[in-house]
Amino acid sequence: MDLKIKEILEDISNFDKEIREKKFLELVELIKKGKIERDYEYKGYLNAHIHTFHSFNYKNWSPFRIVFEAWKKGLLYTGTVDFDTLSGIEETLLAGKFLEIKVIGGFESRVFLKEMKDKVINSPNEPGIFYLCGKGFKKVPEKNSGEWKFFENLKKIAQDRNKKVIDKINNYLSEVKIDYKEDVLPLTPSENPTERHIILAYYIKSKNNLGEKFYDFWSEVLNIEKEKIEEIENENMSQLYEVIRQKLIKFGGPGYVKAESSDFPLFDDVVKMVVKAEGIPIGTWLDGTNEGERSPEFFIELLKEKGIKGITIIPERNWNIKDKMEKEIKVKNLDKFMETCIKMNMPVICGTEMNKYGQPFVDNFKVPEISKYLGYFIKSFENLFLKNG
Repeated sequence: MDLKIKEILEDISNFDKEIREKKFLELVELIKKGKIERDYEYKGYLNAHIHTFHSFNYKNWSPFRIVFEAWKKGLLYTGTVDFDTLSGIEETLLAGKFLEIKVIGGFESRVFLKEMKDKVINSPNEPGIFYLCGKGFKKVPEKNSGEWKFFENLKKIAQDRNKKVIDKINNYLSEVKIDYKEDVLPLTPSENPTERHIILAYYIKSKNNLGEKFYDFWSEVLNIEKEKIEEIENENMSQLYEVIRQKLIKFGGPGYVKAESSDFPLFDDVVKMVVKAEGIPIGTWLDGTNEGERSPEFFIELLKEKGIKGITIIPERNWNIKDKMEKEIKVKNLDKFMETCIKMNMPVICGTEMNKYGQPFVDNFKVPEISKYLGYFIKSFENLFLKNG
């Protein structure tokens, strides 16, 4: 690839909004002049759920970069999403307009579903907590409107929780402490860090401050031989980040903040605001192994009653599994869920997230476990987001 194009591609993910907008327009001009061609590697496919750098994208891609890659690879439809913020929507829509491809923008947040307050649904070990999306927004709510204030509060709730996590981990890791403003906020362009930004901040701080003690430190924290940590870091950095995250932040870890219903917005309130902001309320489904998802009929009927118009799934979680027994269970659950959605006329869209290291840009729709559902995913996207323009 031409060096100039490589530099532009880097700059369209610059944290400075003016720089990335300017460079994106330069990219569009190069496309118009035929300097950049499409390779159509994923022609006929879709990815309706890709996190941008406004929450966490492991390649640190902006909405501009994501939509460009979708255009280049010939995706039919593309959707960006970010945790607890609408920051990526306008850029996504602008990129789709200039590159003349169908895109949607949205957000994802954890909410409290009171009808399942005693059941784990799709947030592991957290009864009543549900991942809810708003997608297909035509614009960001006007600043200081009721909807704008509501979504800004979603972000505040999430960031208050992150600060609690950092305080707990700082108390646990006596040798390495991070500061929310100095070490974490600079890792995101819209002051919307996630758990993965927090882990990245601890990694960077320990790497810069501990020197030769780095591997000894993490060996003690993770209870893994330091030679093994060095091996993981060299071969698969993503695995090391995930090991640290599981140890420090997730359920049972020293930085885990117990999910209390009062710490999350109510499901009904978020759905109401999504509709008011002219978005479409979209539910999520994990893998059918938790009590709240074990009956697809009940699950889908409840979501329909509460205003959910479609469901997002991440197929990789259900078939790309090394353990044969676990894979057999989750593929069976996926088939049961999809068959029920089709029977009950519940649209299903899919994506790869890209907020965890190593996740692909597009699902492998050649594998039999999901190839049979590609047509339904496409039809669902069209029915949800294209029928009314």
